[in-house]
Amino acid sequence: MTLLILFLLFVQDNKPEIRIPDLEQQIHKLIDVHRKANDRNSMAWDDTLAVLARAHSEDMAKRGYFKHVNPEGLSPMKRAEAAGYKSCQLIGENIYQNNLYSRVITEKKRTTYDWNSMYKIAATTIKGWMDSPSHRQNILDKNYTGEGIGIAFGPDDKVYITQMFCGADAEAQVK
Repeated sequence: MTLLILFLLFVQDNKPEIRIPDLEQQIHKLIDVHRKANDRNSMAWDDTLAVLARAHSEDMAKRGYFKHVNPEGLSPMKRAEAAGYKSCQLIGENIYQNNLYSRVITEKKRTTYDWNSMYKIAATTIKGWMDSPSHRQNILDKNYTGEGIGIAFGPDDKVYITQMFCGADAEAQVK
């Protein structure tokens, strides 16, 4: 019985391997589920937007901020333009900060973590966005046709998630 308890403690404390590209795709798939449930077309995955989104997440994780506008004052549109990305009339962005674990337990000088699975990180991120009116509006906006998602892990086990949207202005298309 003691061996079983030790084994379970060891297994519980093992930090899961979470591959960033897999997590990005998991979030993309869950976004698609919500769009379809709300009679919206799927958004195409845009590799360039994903690179830009990942760069923003990495920057936030490295420099310890959590904002749409970076410390140099560049908004999502300005960051895209600075990178030479001019494929979109509209650029939108959602950001979210999640965690690699849900709780920490310290007993008798031993610390263990309840690590979150890749699916739990994706699901709680989507829930957070869908529970926020402005983030939900971005996700369900009919004008957005493409997206890229970029993720970075911070040194404090925080998960920085940036979702960038690309679309065309509906009014400009009619003219």
